Parts: sequence; C-alpha cells; structure tokens
Amino acid sequence: MRDYLQALKARVAPLESPYLRSLADGSFEREDFVETQLQFLHAVVYFPRPMAVLAARLPRPEQRLSLLENVRDEHGAGDLAGSHESTFLTLLARLGASKAEIDRRAQWPEVRAFNSTLLGVCAHDDLPTALAMLGVIEDLFSGISARIGRSIVERGWLRAEELTHYPTHEVLDLSHAEGFYRLIEPLVSADPRAAYQVHQGLELGAHIFLRLYEDLFRARRRRVFRELTGPHSLADGWALPRE
Repeated sequence: MRDYLQALKARVAPLESPYLRSLADGSFEREDFVETQLQFLHAVVYFPRPMAVLAARLPRPEQRLSLLENVRDEHGAGDLAGSHESTFLTLLARLGASKAEIDRRAQWPEVRAFNSTLLGVCAHDDLPTALAMLGVIEDLFSGISARIGRSIVERGWLRAEELTHYPTHEVLDLSHAEGFYRLIEPLVSADPRAAYQVHQGLELGAHIFLRLYEDLFRARRRRVFRELTGPHSLADGWALPRE
C-alpha cells in the first residue's frame, strides 16, 4: 500500500496544481485568493461530519476510537476556541473577511460537490474505500497547508506569527493520515478485494481533493456567485447562529 501511495502522490503532484503554483509565484491576486478561502471554510467545517458517519459504521471499538479521536481534534479537543472552524475563521478575519461577509457569500457548487462526495462515500461505500479516501486527503493537506502558509507569508499578506490553521494542519494531518493508514494497511496484504477497495479510495480521495483546488481556482473570478447571498443552511457546513 505504501508503494502504491507514494506512486500516486508522485503522479498527481499536488504541489504543482494551478492553485498552488499561482499562489507561490505571486500571480494569484489577494482578493481572489481570499474569495476561494471563504469557500474552503465550508469544506473545513463539514469534514468531520462524514468522518463521524464512517466511525458509526466501523465494526470494532478500537477502529471507531481512532476516528473519533480525529473528530475530537477537529473540534479543538473539546475547546471550541481551538477548533478548526475557529482557527480558520481567525485566519479569514486577519485576511480581511468578517463573519458577516462570510455569511453573505453563497456556497459554490464546487465545494458542495466535494462535501457531498465525502458524505456519500462515508455513508454508503466500502469501508476500506472510505478510510483510504479520508486518509489520503489528510496526507495531501499536510503538504498543501505548508505551501499555502508559506505563500501567505511570502506574499506579505500576513506575518508568520499571525498565521493560523495552516501551521497546525501541516503537522497534525500527517498524524491523522497515519491513523487511517494503520486501519487499512493490514487489509491490503490479506485480501485482494480489500486491496482493490483501498486503491479505489486512495485514487478517489486524491482526485476529489485536488479537483476542489482546481475548481476553486478556475471559479475565482466568477462574479455571479459573489452576488448571491446567504444566510447559509447547516447543509452548507457553515451557518452563523441567528440572533
């Protein structure tokens, strides 16, 4: 499985995506970058929900515990001020986006497609496929987080000490990915059918996650969606409590 995973990451070359290349070379305009990050919030907030669904499907408590610990980390280990939603909101605020502005923006279909795929696979697909899909997303996000965080600082948009969210994921998501890989690795050598399902999940996870960045980059200047307004629903993965 490890050999397959390394070959997959070399083939898809996540850091060579147009999103990250443009961010690194300075051609990604700040306004457009922030716009895509407003959308990425929906993915950040939604991500633990399919994971919790998958945890409920796992047959053994030790398997469920591994995923539930991951879900707990997503929620700041019980301190919601340190949840991934909160740290990402802090990042957006420091980039100049208020909560009111975030709530005004309608969710783009590119993000909804990603979130819906996660939920569908975690709720209905083969368990090894779902585990592998989440694992490779966490794996890829570690390197992507490092690149995005470094680029934000290099562009002068924030100082290193102002950066939140991405430095955490650069480290934490490697640990999370290993948690998924430890669950599926024994299956690959024991059962050809499970090996196939794992490979399917790795390919799918890499595809939908990198496709999300590609789609956000292509849609970054689509003005019509900037004029559509919320307030959002819980299905979007983000909704401000109403006063």
